Amino acid sequence: MSTYTTPAESEFGRCPHFDAVDEKTLRRLFSKVAAVRSEDYDLFSFTHRPMDVYDGSDPRTERTVSEDKVYRQFTENREGNFVVVIEGVVGTGKSELCAYLSHRLEAEDDRPTLHIDKNDDLMTILSERIPEFYEEHFDEELPGASDFKNLKSDIEDNPQTVANNATSGAILNLKRLDYDVSTTADQENEIRDYVADKLVQLVERGEYDRKVQFVGDKEYEQNEDLQIFEDDVHSSEAASAFDAELWREVRDRYNTASLDNVLEHVGSRFEDTRPVLVFEDFSIAAMEAEKLRNYMERDKTSDNWDFIIAGTHDSTEILHTQTAGDRFKFYQTNTPNSNSVPFLTEQTAVDFVRPYLGYMKKHDGSVRYDSEGDSFELLPAPSGSICADCGFCDESFRDLYPFNKPFLRRIYTSLEEDQQSPRELVMVVFEVLRDFYEGFVHAPSSADILKPLRNTISVADSVYDEAEEYADLAKWYGIEDGESVVIDRKFVDAFGLPIENLPDEISIGDDHIRVQKTGGTIGPEKTRCPSCNALSSEFRTEQSGRVVCGSCGEEISPPDDPVVGKIKNAKEEVDSWLENPQKYPDTNMYIRRGIKDLLEHLTDGFRLYEGQPLLYKLSSQKDPFVYPDSTDSPEPDQIIIDREEFQRSDLRQLAEFGVRRVEKPRSANYEKLRSRIGTQLTGYAKRWRRRIFETQLDNENSLYKQHAQYDFSDFILASYATLVVLDDPTTPVTAERLNERFQDPEDLSLDLDLKSGLKEVVDKDDYPHFTTAMNNAAYVESLVGELFGVSASSLDVPHVRQRLSQRSPYQVLAMLGRQYIQNVEARVRFDTGHNVKDFANTMYDVRKALDDVVNRGYDAETVKYVTTTIEGTDMGRINEIYNNLTAYNGVDPDFREALAKVCQHSNEDVADAIDIAHLARELSSGDTFDQATAALASQKLSNLKLVRQFEEVPFAGKGGTTTDSIGAAFREVSQYYVE
Repeated sequence: MSTYTTPAESEFGRCPHFDAVDEKTLRRLFSKVAAVRSEDYDLFSFTHRPMDVYDGSDPRTERTVSEDKVYRQFTENREGNFVVVIEGVVGTGKSELCAYLSHRLEAEDDRPTLHIDKNDDLMTILSERIPEFYEEHFDEELPGASDFKNLKSDIEDNPQTVANNATSGAILNLKRLDYDVSTTADQENEIRDYVADKLVQLVERGEYDRKVQFVGDKEYEQNEDLQIFEDDVHSSEAASAFDAELWREVRDRYNTASLDNVLEHVGSRFEDTRPVLVFEDFSIAAMEAEKLRNYMERDKTSDNWDFIIAGTHDSTEILHTQTAGDRFKFYQTNTPNSNSVPFLTEQTAVDFVRPYLGYMKKHDGSVRYDSEGDSFELLPAPSGSICADCGFCDESFRDLYPFNKPFLRRIYTSLEEDQQSPRELVMVVFEVLRDFYEGFVHAPSSADILKPLRNTISVADSVYDEAEEYADLAKWYGIEDGESVVIDRKFVDAFGLPIENLPDEISIGDDHIRVQKTGGTIGPEKTRCPSCNALSSEFRTEQSGRVVCGSCGEEISPPDDPVVGKIKNAKEEVDSWLENPQKYPDTNMYIRRGIKDLLEHLTDGFRLYEGQPLLYKLSSQKDPFVYPDSTDSPEPDQIIIDREEFQRSDLRQLAEFGVRRVEKPRSANYEKLRSRIGTQLTGYAKRWRRRIFETQLDNENSLYKQHAQYDFSDFILASYATLVVLDDPTTPVTAERLNERFQDPEDLSLDLDLKSGLKEVVDKDDYPHFTTAMNNAAYVESLVGELFGVSASSLDVPHVRQRLSQRSPYQVLAMLGRQYIQNVEARVRFDTGHNVKDFANTMYDVRKALDDVVNRGYDAETVKYVTTTIEGTDMGRINEIYNNLTAYNGVDPDFREALAKVCQHSNEDVADAIDIAHLARELSSGDTFDQATAALASQKLSNLKLVRQFEEVPFAGKGGTTTDSIGAAFREVSQYYVE
């Protein structure tokens, strides 16, 4: 009977071997630096897989050589130095092969091996590694070792002093070599500081593939302080000479030998064997590398070192001489122009990782392998081992748990081609394992590190909606079987995933879980609607031939519809697209199109207020958003949308929507997607609108001069108040008046009685500004309702009153600035194409023209005439006098005709004129906006038909009479004509 405990009974619901492993072991096991594993011979031997490398002797071929063949070239009977150079890009197994060769040479052949790892620097090599190696084998101090230690100590403690001596000596040496060099005191100080920095690098743990030299060609050309040569010396020669003398001064002062001399002395002490020197990374000082190369390639039979040198092409370039090419053995770990290696392919990826995972189960004998030849067969678990007693795992994944073969193979194939290296594969596996081990995820298939990897296995949308972990499980553990993905039931149980209340697309069996790949097929002829999951029995065919779902109205595409294929591909790429959209251009295009179209739909065509005529005309080539990791910063009309804020299930629906919008626009269902992610997208729409206001209309550099404290709503209210006055200047602008005009169904228009008056008091070029402003009146009135309305037909009078008292319309418009108006994009516009920038410029001109109206437009004479002459007139009495005068033939016909015109008016007309006159007189002493209203009122008054016709009566007011009112004048005249 199995002793396997179910998830409910176990702390982690996973393999018992995990209880016996700690994170330190995991990190050592999966270290990306082979030297860490190689320190534990048992660990390295168990996890190392046989490697093949390319024979670098002829780069034109791709002939491979086994690691064993490379090893067999190291023979005790060789004379002279022997060198194997292993080249390759980072993470392709150079260190692994170094470790393999050094282990065999040291463990099997008992060869003295000096290992120089990646972190060693030149001073460490000379002062510690070689002296320690020498003392270990000869039980005595290496001659000159103390000199190296003194040099290292002085550099660590007093780098400036060492640099001062080296700099001064090097400059003097160059002069003795007949170089014409010259330095200023400041220049020499800069050089000393520069050399001190370089010296410090010599005693620091080096960076990967970093060559340390005092003066290189590029450094000499880019640093003017180093250019001390007066003659026409080529920069390469100058750099080389300067570098050589700096090194000479450092060595001579401390009596230190060069690396090649030290190695020659050490090697000469080994008489019965050949020592091995392993450079895990050939990043040492450039001058030493050259001398070392010359030592390694020289043809001297007494030399007896075997060298194993690893490095990138940059670090080993100095070894590629004609002589070295003939005498050294060069091998390449990676395929040319790629990070892939010959020993790691899709077919071998599982076996490559297998021993890393199996090592955790090795300690009790649970996992053993028959690794003869190319095979890597898992042997049965012996009796008494944990695996034998547990009995949970299938043999297919017993050593791979918590992975299986499909999972590991998919990790490799999902890596980009230039990342399919041993290091990348091992690191991804480790990151997944660590997330699972530390409890960050219930199942390894949900680890974050997997998200960027391209894996196109996809299941039904409802699974992403209701059981997302099953979608991940199918993606990485499952095996595709027709229209479904099959998963071993044991993984579901081990990871504690729920098995109840799952969508219909997931069926739970005793041994396997089956997850449908689409919303999809549930039997040979039974299909569900991909949108609402309704059965095919609810589908109907319309007269046009379209098949639609009777439940949701969605069009059902035939299986061979290319749109269906594109939707499938886009959904499959969503997980990987999340991490790097640029790698999946089609899916990226569809999702971006979907977001843009939905934002446009939610904003009713990028309107800045719901249902209002103000909008932003976004370029058709531009999206209203960018992603947080975009290389471009958001522009003023773009917001940041984080892809991670969407659920994957929503992104899949968004991808489908985008495909339909691009490929088959009429089939895209806005309402379906809006009901799904409408709240989230509405938030983005609000954010986008706010962004436009912040960067365009309410920005401190837009519309107003910088010290103004007004916003866009102030501009709209001030403009509306001005347009209302131009529409009718006979009523003072108050909150009540604006509300009254807002409720009036008549369109705003320039008062007819004002037109001729304005033409007389403003410049000819300024008059059109008034009519242009009125052309936008409907938009302004609509926005006033949006900003200050309490209903569709009424303004918030208290709010408007408060605004008017704090911000006079004239003051607001007076703070408009031409250059600041120009900062508003022309894309901010009204429905008909009139843009806000042009309207703001128009209101700027209207305000300036009103200054002329205030200064020249107040008709005091007409106001006085109406209040002193017309006021008190009884039109009934005038009509009576006129009727009596018609009986006399001697009445002046001009007088009678003029009087007849006056008689057309009523007492109400007279009263209206008098009210206008009083209003004008009262407002003429108010603030500038009141004065403008007064001037406009007086201009209207002077152009009233009633006033003009009264003025045409020969004896009336302006005609020369001295009477106070026209009523008195009529009484005086009537005594001659009335009985």
